[in-house]
Amino acid sequence: MDIINKFTFVVLIGTLFIAPALATTTTIAIDDVFVEPDENAVVAIMINNVTNVGTADINVTYNSSIVHVIDVINSDFDFIHAVDNISAGFVRIGVMDYSDYGLNGNVKLGDMILQAVGNAGESDTLDISINELKKAFANETSIPAEVDNGIFTIFDSPQTPFDLLNTTDCFRINWTWTTGLYSDFVEVRINGTWKQNCTAQYYNSTFPAHATCTISLRGYNSGLNRYSEYINQTTTIPNHAPVAIGQTVHIHNNVGSVYASSTIFNASASHDPDNDNISHEWDFGDESHGNSSLVEHTYSSYNWNGSGYEPFEVSLKVMDDFGDSSTVNMYVNVYIPGDANGDGVVDILDATITGMEWDSKCTDNWNDQSDQADLNNDCCVDILDAVIVGTNWEHEA
Repeated sequence: MDIINKFTFVVLIGTLFIAPALATTTTIAIDDVFVEPDENAVVAIMINNVTNVGTADINVTYNSSIVHVIDVINSDFDFIHAVDNISAGFVRIGVMDYSDYGLNGNVKLGDMILQAVGNAGESDTLDISINELKKAFANETSIPAEVDNGIFTIFDSPQTPFDLLNTTDCFRINWTWTTGLYSDFVEVRINGTWKQNCTAQYYNSTFPAHATCTISLRGYNSGLNRYSEYINQTTTIPNHAPVAIGQTVHIHNNVGSVYASSTIFNASASHDPDNDNISHEWDFGDESHGNSSLVEHTYSSYNWNGSGYEPFEVSLKVMDDFGDSSTVNMYVNVYIPGDANGDGVVDILDATITGMEWDSKCTDNWNDQSDQADLNNDCCVDILDAVIVGTNWEHEA
């Protein structure tokens, strides 16, 4: 590559890297302003991406029924002078730097102090127009620039959430509320600990059973950078009564005081929704009681009304550690020994049932007739049941 071509190549490469920097636009900008009624706000007027600026002269036009300009102060320039015409709705601002090379980069023209005189919900554009923007050099070269206008908006303070309600189950609290006006989100705290900034109107949380928790809510407005007052609610997850589930393993039973025949009761399916400890109280209907989940009880009597047996009413009461309880009732048939079919007499019909169900076991297709034939409640129909029938032949209730 000859010298001329090399030079051309270097210039082109240099242009590629320099061009983006030269393309940066100078802007005079005002940020958006959010303020409450009758309050003041301060917003910076910035000259961004500028080189060697020495003087500037701008107008900011506004709606004087919504906002007034009080003053313009705190400039990066050595001199600042602002003339405000509230009735006409504009302020003229002039600045000057006394150095030989001016100011560079992002330069603050001044802090503009604004007062809200309108009503909540009103808004106005802060329009910038450039009268003059020049370099610090003797030839006072103009600097081309664009403007980035600001928006002045009046908001009321964010309102506190209201209608705070809750629902509970065994391990959960669900709070619901109505969000107040002028809030971008609601801050949620539980027992003083921040949880989330919530745009929804509900919050679910899981706790141990019986927990007491306080939710604290306040609205937040990002424009005003302001929170509302807190609303608080303390909630205790209530205790839930245990669930009593009881059954008798054998529907048909015999008086067991002479021939061993224990009625088996099972409450192991009972449970407590809160996972509390539970206790069991049985009333077997014959003035006898039990207190475990699986019990055996031997009936020493039966209820014969002259034409049939009346069952014993058995109750199971399950109680938790907090004293809450639930009760379930069931009925138990108790016949005289050997009376398999419950007709009040021990005879050939009872022997027939025993024979038909011979060798039946309660773990293998146990049915109602098998239960009738199992006279000693050992879950097997065998010679012991036949002996009970034979020994009590022709006995009547």
